[in-house]
Amino acid sequence: MSGNPAAGKALIQSYGCGSCHVIPGIRTARGMVGPPLFYYSRRTIIAGELPNTPDNLVRWIENPPAIEPGTAMPNLGVTDSQAHDIAAYLYTLR
Repeated sequence: MSGNPAAGKALIQSYGCGSCHVIPGIRTARGMVGPPLFYYSRRTIIAGELPNTPDNLVRWIENPPAIEPGTAMPNLGVTDSQAHDIAAYLYTLR
């Protein structure tokens, strides 16, 4: 998995992901709209649609509605590099 977990953690905070998700390690991430992301690296499916692989997670982070039309998760304009960093952080959640 390419990407920088520390940068991913900072991006999660700056994009406000915690307004919808509970995310371990992100003190302000207490949202109850999306699923909590505890033990993310152990999950087998992303958004009920895709196998949990690094490539699929990056695709999901970059443009969720392209994978699951009608999803509540918005396209935040995350770049490919940023998505790799965010994914790297999520895969530290064991």
